[in-house]
Amino acid sequence: MIMDRRRFLQLGSSSAAISLIPSAFAATTQPPIIDVHLHAYPADAPIPAAKNPATGKTVMLKDGAAHRTACFAEMKRLNIVKAVVSGGDGDRLAAATAWHDADPGRIIPGAGIRGSEDTPLPDLSVLRSAFTEGRMRVLGEVTSQYAGLTLDDPKYAPYLALAQELDIPVALHTGTMPPGMSFDPCCRTARARLGNPGLVEEALNRYPKLRLNLMHAGWPYLDDTLSILFHYPQVNADLGAIDWLLPREEFHAYLHSLARAGFGKRLMFGTDQMYWPEGIAMAVDGVNSASFLTHEEKRDIFYWNAARFYKLV
Repeated sequence: MIMDRRRFLQLGSSSAAISLIPSAFAATTQPPIIDVHLHAYPADAPIPAAKNPATGKTVMLKDGAAHRTACFAEMKRLNIVKAVVSGGDGDRLAAATAWHDADPGRIIPGAGIRGSEDTPLPDLSVLRSAFTEGRMRVLGEVTSQYAGLTLDDPKYAPYLALAQELDIPVALHTGTMPPGMSFDPCCRTARARLGNPGLVEEALNRYPKLRLNLMHAGWPYLDDTLSILFHYPQVNADLGAIDWLLPREEFHAYLHSLARAGFGKRLMFGTDQMYWPEGIAMAVDGVNSASFLTHEEKRDIFYWNAARFYKLV
């Protein structure tokens, strides 16, 4: 869920700064985690004083460089050993590459693409080179919904064909968006209904070997998410944003439904921390506090499911 900077400035901000929210456990007691959903910003890009939607408070970070430092500190503290990151603003490929260059052993760079007038799709040859040379390892976050499109729109066809050819996993924004996003000048064509995971079916049939991650696990489209996961075994889902932005009871109810339906081996941990590094710890706590999950099920979500999906083991 890439939150547009202007949208958060419109939603308002608070002058009261808070420190990073500590998690409920020490890093020494937390087993290894793979975070499949992080966002980077250019080092010199200012970070707005935007309210954390979950807490109503504001973290003051000067720029993208300070944001990266804070996120890295949280990842190390929480034992996040691998993280998939895509650019959330500006030159998206460069932002993700900078994070990887700063910590190549931990960061897996993703090529964030949209396809709207203000964020056109990158040159296909540039992406091919980036993937074949290992400078990019994931196609995503793909924010077709923000562009008012679905994944089966013809403009994405060559990119999905490339991902299937090179066995590059695709991470697609699904579910809902920030409140009022379709009224923002950047995303006037965005529509809530376009986040329904059921709309990926034609693309999955056209590219049957495509590994697809349904970001945000399709919330609130539970039935359609379950249907796609059931029918297409090459599809996984991540819990980014919903594990800390939703009320805890709602997140746990949604997660419980996904796990109860038998998809515990297909759910991956993600944070989608955006402007708020403290969201990383909040997301970890969101999963750890799910009392209906066994220790083994939490280990699958935190590590093993992503390790298999992204072929890290």
